[in-house]
Amino acid sequence: MSTATVAPTTNEGTFVRSFLLHVEIEFKDFWRSIISLAFIVLLPVMFYVGFGFAYRDQSAVVLDLGSNQITQGNYSYAGVLTFALLSVCFANVAIGLAIRRHHGLFKRFRTTPVSPLVVMGAFLANAIVTLVVVFVTLTLIGTLGLGVDLIVDRLPMLLGATAIGFLCIAPLGTALSLVPPNADSAVPIVNGIFFPLAFLSGAFFALSLGETADGILALLPGKPLMALFTGALSQSGPSWDTGAMLLLLAWGVAGTFLSLKFFKWASEKEPRGFTQRKSAKDETGE
Repeated sequence: MSTATVAPTTNEGTFVRSFLLHVEIEFKDFWRSIISLAFIVLLPVMFYVGFGFAYRDQSAVVLDLGSNQITQGNYSYAGVLTFALLSVCFANVAIGLAIRRHHGLFKRFRTTPVSPLVVMGAFLANAIVTLVVVFVTLTLIGTLGLGVDLIVDRLPMLLGATAIGFLCIAPLGTALSLVPPNADSAVPIVNGIFFPLAFLSGAFFALSLGETADGILALLPGKPLMALFTGALSQSGPSWDTGAMLLLLAWGVAGTFLSLKFFKWASEKEPRGFTQRKSAKDETGE
């Protein structure tokens, strides 16, 4: 009588199954949350529809941006892509990690054999999928109703700007997640940084606050990200801004360094529900 043999499970197979399981958990947790969908997915769409229709009659007007010429429709599209990428990869990552850290989710995983790469990889995989879904939605709205004209020859630059933006902005979101002391403060603290950063980058309208202020704003990560998207969507002029790319990469390196050096899997203080209840004797002070 022959006996069937079962191939031993490899570490690689275990890693893949664990990763896919955590990705599924992240997807369900995010896409079933009304707050996440409203703030991360729908907010860029609502801003785009509002600002896009406000400038719809001027979508064919050509704007001169230094060496680049871009239509108003494409400029608005570049702006909303900047806003959406900052929303998904900066605000969403920072808030999500801060909340998970405060509620002890990371601490639980660290007491299991699950690799940290699986935990963080699944979280970032959901961010990538979310970014793709938001970008596709915005692209359909822009090309079908708001006068966006995608130039085929510049599509590789547009994809490159998106990839570099994710790789550089996500580490900044990870580093920012270390700032909020608890889950309750994560949203106001992160949004207090995210919204000024997004709007001052010129995502929806050009701002001039004076030579000194404009020089400072040009060094923030929102400006070079906007410059990359603008170049990729321009009708003429340079399709790629090397200076903006290097500046954005510098921010990515800084975010990666801070994240690796100071990242914590658990908060300094345990959240409610995870602390040990004081005894009656301790409460009475006897």
